[in-house]
Amino acid sequence: MPAIKDRETAFSYVSRMAAMNGVDTADFCTDMGLSLTKIINGVPEDLMKLAALCDSDVEDLKRWTPLYFGNRAHTFRGHRVHAKAIKDTTVRGCPVCLREDAEASPDNDTGEMYIRGHWLFRPVSLCVKHHHPLVPLWSERQVTLRYDAASRLAEIAQDVRSEKLDTKLREPREYDQWIEARLLDQRTSSWLDQFELYAAAHFCELLGRAILAFWHPKSNKFTPEKDWLSFDMGFHFANKGEDRIRTALTELQAGIGEPTDGPKKKFGALYDRLAFDLKGEEYAPFRKLLRDHITATWPLGPGDDLMGEPVLERRVHSVRTAARELGMDPRRLRKLLVDVDLVRPIETGKDDQWELFDATKAQPHLDRLNTLVSAKDFQNALNMSRNQFELLREEDYFAPAVDNGDHKPLWDVRAAHKFFEKLLTGAEPIYVPMHNWGDLPKIAQSLQISPGTILSFLERGKVQRVGRHMTREGYRAILVTHDEIERLLNRPDAPGISIELFARQCGLKPSAAMRLVREAHIPSTEGRHAKSGVPQRFLAPADIAAFHDRFVPLRGLAVELGLSWQALRPKLADAGVEPFSPDGQDYGALFERGAVNAVQLAASAKQVPPKKKDDKT
Repeated sequence: MPAIKDRETAFSYVSRMAAMNGVDTADFCTDMGLSLTKIINGVPEDLMKLAALCDSDVEDLKRWTPLYFGNRAHTFRGHRVHAKAIKDTTVRGCPVCLREDAEASPDNDTGEMYIRGHWLFRPVSLCVKHHHPLVPLWSERQVTLRYDAASRLAEIAQDVRSEKLDTKLREPREYDQWIEARLLDQRTSSWLDQFELYAAAHFCELLGRAILAFWHPKSNKFTPEKDWLSFDMGFHFANKGEDRIRTALTELQAGIGEPTDGPKKKFGALYDRLAFDLKGEEYAPFRKLLRDHITATWPLGPGDDLMGEPVLERRVHSVRTAARELGMDPRRLRKLLVDVDLVRPIETGKDDQWELFDATKAQPHLDRLNTLVSAKDFQNALNMSRNQFELLREEDYFAPAVDNGDHKPLWDVRAAHKFFEKLLTGAEPIYVPMHNWGDLPKIAQSLQISPGTILSFLERGKVQRVGRHMTREGYRAILVTHDEIERLLNRPDAPGISIELFARQCGLKPSAAMRLVREAHIPSTEGRHAKSGVPQRFLAPADIAAFHDRFVPLRGLAVELGLSWQALRPKLADAGVEPFSPDGQDYGALFERGAVNAVQLAASAKQVPPKKKDDKT
């Protein structure tokens, strides 16, 4: 029996045995009472059978074989890794290693060629022995064919011998040496050694990708052969610890995009993956590091969203955000803040949008500043036209803070901003309004109603889908959808909408909405298609109102409670509230109001104080 070779995987070993006996690997396993799939997955019982058959040590078979333990998770060299990191459809390898294997038995096409376990690990990109990058050997979606190593190696044997697969050598970088050491269970001096190996390497990749985006446009993505650059670049900074990482993140903030761009635009996949995808405990230190950095260096306040969670308290102000809240010229405010040593002069400090100061420490000073302004300055500070301001004043919105005969009326800008921020708590971030979204002036004009009518709906929590325009501020940042406002108006002659459009508005899948109608969980109206004349079901305003009386989608409930949908989902799960599914069918994240109201979530609901002189609710 052949001996298992250095770093050889169990599937490579059994495949070599099958080739020596002149049979297909799957057939060989069947004949020997083994399962090729289980050997590929590193199932201990099957590895023990293989070891007994070959008179080998089972620990040698396990040593460099990924061991599957459920839910696409594996252990490899004692480290937890996801299937994406160890079971890619493309198998890579070092052609120089394979050529040495082949030359060991020149009479055999494949010689002693075999697959090394570390080649499978995605963060590994270089053979540190030969300084040769790992290259794609073959791609195969069918698992048993992919890991029938002997058969696949026979197909590329000539390319290996002819050096067709060879590429330019490169010297091992510090990152390559670190990965090699960690796979050999050797500790290094790196700050990253304290973390799970794959999580640390993945963080290096995401950080490196963000840094490289500064020099390379996103449209010019790296080829797979250049993926190692992201790992290497990220390791260069992460290896040195938190302070160096924070410095790199700060430099990215200043160097990429506009100062008004949020963390998602600045950090790209680093932010998106840690915020929404990589939720395991092994990534928790990196999520915390990024979140702490953003809260300490970004002037975020209530109404903003950070990594899927609403910001409930402001930690830092910029000159710009403070000026916006106070309704004051940033130049004047900066001079006042310089006088009390809260910020630096413009000549020695940063731009107003990045000159930060502690919000709590500054609050007593900000409270003393004059926030009362004229009507014109009030409109400018709120990004509101004179016409809109006058229309809202007619409906008792934005009453002046000072209005007597001795002085012209003055308005409190800060109170108005707080009013808008409360309306925007839990709002969806939107960069380009589409699909019926519009600001209050646009929607009010299209429906021939006053903007105050829409503000009233928002105050009373009647509007389930509220958007925040991410490139606007103040009044023009509030977005609503045309069809929802029209439904709230209870107009009997309002046109119905298709089931597909209704599904999109409510955040449901079209199939789920169609099933709700088909199973008579919600009423619908029969009519004819406007163009074809074919009979079809559609939803009239009364039908939509009936739906909202009985049901509430997850995002709609989140807006009502002033939470992000990511934060609300576990609250519902903890309370035992399940999505609507009476017939075992999947209707998506849809809940019956009766079930939700049974849960004591009211304490989380946003409390919006009235802004009118008289309460018209």
